[in-house]
Amino acid sequence: MEITQADWDRWKVDTVTREWFAMMAYRQGKIEKKMPPLIATGEPVAFNQALVASGRHQELEDLIHTGYEDMKEGE
Repeated sequence: MEITQADWDRWKVDTVTREWFAMMAYRQGKIEKKMPPLIATGEPVAFNQALVASGRHQELEDLIHTGYEDMKEGE
């Protein structure tokens, strides 16, 4: 996909984009609240669930903070 810096800048401030990123941040917050109780149980299944949640949290973090240069590196 070819995209210019100007296209990227317009996309980042678009209302739909901002709403999408707000939803990602909301989901990220829900995951953050879920992890401590899972870990506190000490059960292996709960710990594995916390690991999966942690991975999802990191994926959301990466998406939220992706910049134009990050996207261009994938080409």
